[in-house]
Amino acid sequence: MAVTSKGIAMYDARDSIKVEAAETIPLGASVYIHTDGKAYVVDNGKSDVCHGFALMARTVGQMLTVVTRCRMWVNTAQTLGARCYTGAVAGGSAPSTTLAANGTVCGFAFSAYEIYVHANPVPPADG
Repeated sequence: MAVTSKGIAMYDARDSIKVEAAETIPLGASVYIHTDGKAYVVDNGKSDVCHGFALMARTVGQMLTVVTRCRMWVNTAQTLGARCYTGAVAGGSAPSTTLAANGTVCGFAFSAYEIYVHANPVPPADG
């Protein structure tokens, strides 16, 4: 089941990039940049790479700000201190401790509804 985000609590604009959304991307979703230069959600089709997280929800063709590290509010209770995973959920998901080792490790929970996440510092180059 997908985890939804209530928003990004804090991020540094220097740790963000703007790219075109290739599909509908929910707020806070884990995303990757494909070889076409566009952003796609990390989902059950591709869950082995994460380049960042969607600052806002976007639809096909809109410019998306991808933050590479941030504090994020989520709507699902988290396990404090546990690892967050990007997930392998159809349609994408915000990162969560509840995604039980699906996808890649991208951070940890420090509050019941707040997580600290970051893109893998050395992600695969084959988006």
